[in-house]
Amino acid sequence: NRIFSAEQISVHPELPSMLKEYTKAVIKANPKDLLAFSAEYFRKKADIPGDPVPGSEETLNEPKE
Repeated sequence: NRIFSAEQISVHPELPSMLKEYTKAVIKANPKDLLAFSAEYFRKKADIPGDPVPGSEETLNEPKE
C-alpha cells in the first residue's frame, strides 16, 4: 500500500514524545557510535536485561582491566 497523503498515516500516540526524549538523549550524550548508543538506549527503555551493547557509551567508558 502506497501512501499518498498525511491522512493515510497512522502515528502511534507515544511516538512523538518517545522521539523527543531519544533526541534529547542523543544531543546530550553526543555519542561517537550513534547506532550502538541507540541500541543501548532502547534496550534500557524496554527493560531488557543484559550487558551493555558493544560500542555504546557505557562500554566505551568502562575501565580496562
